[in-house]
This record gives sequence, structure tokens and C-alpha cells, in this order.
Amino acid sequence: MVPTNPYGHVNDQDLSFVANEARRKRRRRCLMSIVIITTCIAAILLLFSLTAGRFRTPKFRVRSATFGTFNIVNSTTNASFDIQMNTEVGIKNTNFRRFRYRSTTVEYYYQDRKVGEGNVFNENVKARDTRKFVVPVILSSSNVTSSSELRNDLNVGVLPLRSRSRLTGKFKILVVFRKYKHVNMDCTMDLVVASRVLRNISCR
Repeated sequence: MVPTNPYGHVNDQDLSFVANEARRKRRRRCLMSIVIITTCIAAILLLFSLTAGRFRTPKFRVRSATFGTFNIVNSTTNASFDIQMNTEVGIKNTNFRRFRYRSTTVEYYYQDRKVGEGNVFNENVKARDTRKFVVPVILSSSNVTSSSELRNDLNVGVLPLRSRSRLTGKFKILVVFRKYKHVNMDCTMDLVVASRVLRNISCR
């Protein structure tokens, strides 16, 4: 005895309709997936555009210094200095993201003549934090051409110095995005010879 089909007779036209309906459902699912992915990407890009411009530039400044070798010559025929200075430098990050920066140098000037250079090595500053570290430098008057002005400053007991540097770093946004910032240091200060301290440090 031939078993009876409980679903009734199914012809080729019915099978074709079922197959077409399945394809339409797959296309709808693919279309919905594309719409969802596109919406997510648009939301991420919108969030990036709203937050990227809000990063404040970190501050890169000289804070203080201690001294090692401190050789000063001030006579009627010669005026010079050869000083080992350990400068405490600070990078202040007021943003809510970690700031990663590359290695750079800090240059020191007297009378617009370069008298020393110190190295800053690549590191990072935590969110809402200030990283403090020491930059050793040898200050030498070998490039100073005006000995009379140097002699006058040594007689007064104050050496006016200037530090300059440019720091390049980045913030990570949502893992895949980067926001780069360039931080300039431009500080003036007075080195008091008698007490061997930095006074009147002013950075902009």
C-alpha cells in the first residue's frame, strides 16, 4: 500500500515559489545586515568627529632644576660657564585619553646662542595626569660670541636662559583612530649663580 502524503500534492511550481521566497528572505537579511553595519560605521564616524576636535594640547614645561658641575669664569679677559644641569620637565595631559609621544630634544639658549641640549625619550602620559622626569644637559658658553654681555650678566649674578622644544604625540580613539598633537615648549628662566637655582620660570 502506497503511503499518503500528509501535505498533499506538491508540484514544481510550488517548489519554485518556496525557493524564491527563501532567496527573498536571504536578500532581506543581507540588506538588513548592510544597513546595521552602515549605521554603526556612521555612528562611529560621528562620535569621532565630535570628540576628535575636543582634545586639548598638553603642556610641556620646565619646572625646576638641580646642578652638578658648576664652573664659572669671570675675569677681565675671559668670561665663560660650564654647568651640568638636571632639569625637571613636566608634560601635563588634561584629556581623558592617554597621550603617547615620540622622542625629542630640549634646546637651551643664552643670548639666542645654543648652549646645551637634552634628550626626551618616547613615553606616555596617563589621562588627566602630569608626567615629571629629569632631562640632564651640559650648558656651555663655547658658542657665545659676546663675552662682554656674559661678563655683565655674571657680575649681576644671573644668567638669562631660554628652553625650546617640539613634542609630537597622539591620542588613540576607539582603537582604530589616531589624533595627533604637536606641543611646543618655549620657556624663559633666570639661573641665579650664587644660589644655583632657577628663578622666574615662565612658559608659553
